[in-house]
Amino acid sequence: MPVRSQHTTRVESLTADLAQRLDGPLSLDEPFLIEDRVPQTRSRHVVVIWDAWKDLSREERSNIILDAYSSSNRLRGDTVRVAMGLTQEEAFDIGYLPFQIVSTIRNADPIDRDAARRALDSVGGIHVRVGSSEQVRFPSQEYAQEAYRQLTSKFPGPYWAITQEVPTISRA
Repeated sequence: MPVRSQHTTRVESLTADLAQRLDGPLSLDEPFLIEDRVPQTRSRHVVVIWDAWKDLSREERSNIILDAYSSSNRLRGDTVRVAMGLTQEEAFDIGYLPFQIVSTIRNADPIDRDAARRALDSVGGIHVRVGSSEQVRFPSQEYAQEAYRQLTSKFPGPYWAITQEVPTISRA
């Protein structure tokens, strides 16, 4: 009987974990899914953001995505035409995390700022450091709105906003 490598076992585990996520409800923890469906061709372009596969090649990540989709109930007759797996850092660097929840707390607001920060940290998302500030980013408006809903239920008030970073095109 052939011995299975640790690598093979790990790839199979990641595939099973991703397939389970595909069949589950929206979650604000990894892996994050971005799907663009093209109805005319019954196809999807998929990006999965997940640090668990940071040491795998792009090809291995794509194969995990394709295998997970084929074993899940998500496609409903569609085909995955593009499957791209990114880490959080890669996703941020190429612009796949355009949505952010920001605090709108003013100095005069009578609230506990540490409690507000803890509430923001508790809703999930992707935490990135930009300059001297830490930001909580999301790959889609759907993820950001779910985080906002959870955040305002934990820390109500007019203290939060969803922003979207819009890339600029520079013309030479």
